[in-house]
Amino acid sequence: MNTDRLFSSKTVLVLAFAGLLQSLPISTHANELVLTGQISSSAKQVVVAPQGSRWQVQIQWMEEEGKIVEKGQPVVTFDGASEQAQLTQNQENLDRLSLELEQLVIEQDQRVVDAEGRLTVAKMRVEKAKIEASVPASEVAAYDKGQYELELQRTMLEQVKAEEAAERARREKKAELTKKRLEIIRIQEEIAYLENILSKLNVVAQVTGPVTYALHPWYGEKLSAGMNVRPSWKVVDVQSTSNFQIETWVHEIDAVGLKEQAKVKIVFDAFPNKEFSGTLSSLSRQSERKPQWSKSAYFPAVVSFDSAPALTLLPGMSVRMEINTDREASASQQNSDNQDELGAKRHLLEAAKDEEQFISPAKITTGVEHVS
Repeated sequence: MNTDRLFSSKTVLVLAFAGLLQSLPISTHANELVLTGQISSSAKQVVVAPQGSRWQVQIQWMEEEGKIVEKGQPVVTFDGASEQAQLTQNQENLDRLSLELEQLVIEQDQRVVDAEGRLTVAKMRVEKAKIEASVPASEVAAYDKGQYELELQRTMLEQVKAEEAAERARREKKAELTKKRLEIIRIQEEIAYLENILSKLNVVAQVTGPVTYALHPWYGEKLSAGMNVRPSWKVVDVQSTSNFQIETWVHEIDAVGLKEQAKVKIVFDAFPNKEFSGTLSSLSRQSERKPQWSKSAYFPAVVSFDSAPALTLLPGMSVRMEINTDREASASQQNSDNQDELGAKRHLLEAAKDEEQFISPAKITTGVEHVS
């Protein structure tokens, strides 16, 4: 009985100590969120991989990273050999179809003319037969009168057939020409599509500024010439050397209590002894995945300077920031809850000690208790 009471008391005591350690309050008086970011420009050009005729496109050439390019200079060139070959073939097909259309128009016009000519002859024969059939029976023999009437019926039937043939020739002309023109339109649309793709394969700078390579979304390494990329992947940035701002990413846990227009303390890694102030001007509501960092979601944010720093800044410079957050009330409530829970644990611990005073001492060795 004493052994069972000893095990029960010790178990309660150990659980009480474990609960006490887990419930120790953590100081949350600090209401500043520390973030890192980098300098960027609001006037920047983001070059993405264009949509090609295949599911991926190869980077053929890229301007040297860090080099300042002028507006209008080439930045990146994508491989378009297959699109160029297909464009050449389509242009040849277009020339061939255009010649076939001209020949088809001549042929169909001739068929319509022949059908209408046969219809005209049939009408003339009907008119002739009507004249002969209109002769009074008293002036011709009965046999001849019957032959005239039969001839009139035969010529009228031939006229109907000629009219049907002429109408069929017109419909065939319209159908054949429409079919050929649709083939030409399809080829023209393919040519326009390929020309549009080729126009996007040679990208020129829209602003004057340094070139920055993007990171591979899967491997985390910088992209380079010769790599295959998928459409819409970010390839390079060309940022202006003015209108600077700070780009950063906020963890999904920290983004909950963060609001726009919050004040920010800014320190550049290149100028650690100088501090600047800014404002959280934008906090996106659409999260992004950063596999290189963690499996969590991150929200893009932009910090604007309250006044432009009198320093020589370049896009890509790293920045350390401290953002004021409204967490003092929640921290106070958390501390109060922790204190209440800690008091309950202490009460349980004191009760376990009182119960242990009535039990003979026990020796604990290698996790097994032996009663003396």
